[in-house]
Amino acid sequence: MAMDGLNLCASAAEIRAVLTGGKIDRIYQPEKDELLLHVRAGGENHKLLLSASAAHGRAQLTELKRVNPQDAPMFCMLLRRRILGGRIIAVEQPSLDRTLILRVEAQNELGDMETYALVCEIMGKHSNLILLSGANVILDAARHVGAGVSNVRFIMPGLTYAPPPPQEKKKPFFSSEGDFYAALQVEGRLDKALSNAFFGLSPAMAQSLAFCTVDTNDLSTLSDEKKHELSLALKAFYEKLAAGKFEACISLNEYGEPIGVFPFAPKGVPYRREAKLGAALDAYYEQLDATERISRRSASVRRILQNNLARVEKKLSLYNDALGATEETERLRLFGELITANLHTIKRGIAEAALYNYYEDPPQAVMVPMDTRYSPSENAQRYFKKYQKAKAAREMAAAQRKQALEELSYLEGQFDNLDKCSTDAELQELHEELVTLGYIKREKTKQKPQKLPPSKPVCYISSEGTEIYVGRNNAQNDQLTLRFADGEDYWLHVKGIPGSHVIVKSGGEPGRQTLYEAALLAAHFSRARGGSNVAVDYTPRKYVKKPSGAKPGMVIYTTNKTAYVTPDEASVKHIAQKQ
Repeated sequence: MAMDGLNLCASAAEIRAVLTGGKIDRIYQPEKDELLLHVRAGGENHKLLLSASAAHGRAQLTELKRVNPQDAPMFCMLLRRRILGGRIIAVEQPSLDRTLILRVEAQNELGDMETYALVCEIMGKHSNLILLSGANVILDAARHVGAGVSNVRFIMPGLTYAPPPPQEKKKPFFSSEGDFYAALQVEGRLDKALSNAFFGLSPAMAQSLAFCTVDTNDLSTLSDEKKHELSLALKAFYEKLAAGKFEACISLNEYGEPIGVFPFAPKGVPYRREAKLGAALDAYYEQLDATERISRRSASVRRILQNNLARVEKKLSLYNDALGATEETERLRLFGELITANLHTIKRGIAEAALYNYYEDPPQAVMVPMDTRYSPSENAQRYFKKYQKAKAAREMAAAQRKQALEELSYLEGQFDNLDKCSTDAELQELHEELVTLGYIKREKTKQKPQKLPPSKPVCYISSEGTEIYVGRNNAQNDQLTLRFADGEDYWLHVKGIPGSHVIVKSGGEPGRQTLYEAALLAAHFSRARGGSNVAVDYTPRKYVKKPSGAKPGMVIYTTNKTAYVTPDEASVKHIAQKQ
């Protein structure tokens, strides 16, 4: 659910009420399309998030923490030079559209007071963050838009800022009950009619807002009386919103997870109220932001894993070809033996000898190619040498194939771990492991990379009250299995497929339901997720060992039993996660 003009209006009202007159103390740029301003206002510290993310663009007060880069980007440095220490004098949203303008009064380079404008445009892939001078000249932007990108509107330093092209819509704050009623005098869908007629309404938001009064999205089924009732309700809603009065509500799915944010109480869906809209937006966007950020930052690691996986699969194909040449290898030995057994009958200089294969019953004639440059005895020795060479190649291919299969299993496991990464710390641990093993070259830089606190496994509580721990990368898996678990705790892992190590902190054999739920988690957090009748091995931790020299996350185990489970999203969601 992208932030539309209506949600932005409510958020702007909240920002305006809290930050107007506040002093900007700090400016960070955690992502290339995201700004975080620390503002001191009303004797308290606040954080303002401005995001130009294509998928999750928004402007809001936030309490969430962001990991900031060690070196500030150029746009961030410019903002610090121009508006750090300045005061927010106005928060504007022109036409209730998806643009927020922060007016900041600060000293310019000459020491004179100047009013800057920090613009946050929320327009999908065209979203941007732009700093304007008092003369409305673009000083810089998070994204530069030149002739190669657009032929309609340029965003480049030095150009005069032009707002997004206006739309032919009405401003709902200045609309009468008659204007809303007139918008409903069309055929088709109610949400489309409202969205097309008024600024700030996405179809989804328009439908939810209308459903507070009516129970259909088909205009043809609405009576004239209902249209008047809806028009009055919309007029009343916008009057309250203009006065800064709204409800911060989060709609929830069947698992209690946020799926939408509204400045009113939605009808017909589960929801919960929050004291502030910023808190509602935090709850909704927290996991979405983390997923998008991890996906973006993990793209290079994914490419490296894909390239190495292709390399290993190519080697395996060659090894399989070598191992499959058994018949040809044995033919070389046979030719050598047949020539040796018939030396007295073979004449020198012939190109081919017809010899009987005495290993068959009855013996069959075999045409054996001969090199005319050599004697029959030398030809036999050459065949024996070729046989020994082919045999050695097969033995080497068998050994190398075993190593390649182990590497293939490791890389597939890292793909699975990458899919499970949900924090920057988990991604950093996976990246560092690949650097240590030589898959990624360590960057040569004088400045040490920012070290994040170690990531932690996820802890679930079974319906019987037992703690179940799930590792999400190899570092967590080794930590759980080799250092955290006691010998009598139970260890689970999918059979023969990359996946998480799961530890049941039971101190002995766990209850049947706990074991079942642990097996569900082991199957879900593996490459078998989505499968049916997934085999999950389980055994006391004391029977799990790490071979000397094994890669991270690799173990061997004995004395195990196997459970078969079918993991599904609903079953896993119902297992309580420890906070």
